[in-house]
Amino acid sequence: MARLFKRPENEKNKSSKDSSAILIPQNLAETKLLRAIGNGPELLFIKSLETILKLGDFDDFKYISEEIARNLFEEILNHEPFLAREKETNEKENSDLESLTRYLNKLLLTYRLGYVQLHISTDDSKKMGFEIYLYDSMTVLFGKKVKLEEETVCSFYEMLFQLLFSKIFNDNVEVREKFCSISSEDNRCIFDMKFN
Repeated sequence: MARLFKRPENEKNKSSKDSSAILIPQNLAETKLLRAIGNGPELLFIKSLETILKLGDFDDFKYISEEIARNLFEEILNHEPFLAREKETNEKENSDLESLTRYLNKLLLTYRLGYVQLHISTDDSKKMGFEIYLYDSMTVLFGKKVKLEEETVCSFYEMLFQLLFSKIFNDNVEVREKFCSISSEDNRCIFDMKFN
C-alpha cells in the first residue's frame, strides 16, 4: 500500500505478435550519434526519483513517475506542432513511421531519456501491432543505482508513450511494459502498444 498516494490498478492481457515484422529504425547507429544532445534535465529527474523513494514507497514512485510523464507530455504538446496533427494508423507508411521514430528519438534524447525502436507486426486478423524497444531507460539506470528489486520500473515511459502515441495516432492507445532491463544486463526494455 502506498504511503503517500493511492495509484489505481489497471492490468490488461497482452497479445502475441507473429514473425511478419519490421524494425524502425533498422540501424540504430544514427540514433546513437544523437545521444550527445541534451541539456542536463536528467539530473533533476534522478534527484526527484530519489526524493520520492525517500519519502514514500514504490507505489508512490510509480504514481509520481506517471504524473511527471503527463506534465512532460503537456510541455511537449505546447511546443511541438508535430504532435498537434492528427494521424490515422491505417494511413501510416513505413517512411512516415521512420520519420515519426526519428522525431521521437530526438525528443527523448533532448531530455536524455534514452531512444526507441519500433517493432511493427501483424496478427492473424491482419491487425497492425507495435512493440516499442526502449534503450537506456533513465528509470532503469536509476533503479540499478539504488538497487530497486522490482520486475518493472518504467511506468514513466508507459504513460509518456501512451500519451504520445494516442495523440499521434488520434486513437486510444494502451502501452504496457512487458520486459524491463532492471534485472538483466540487457539495455533494452520492451513495451506492448495496443489500440483500444
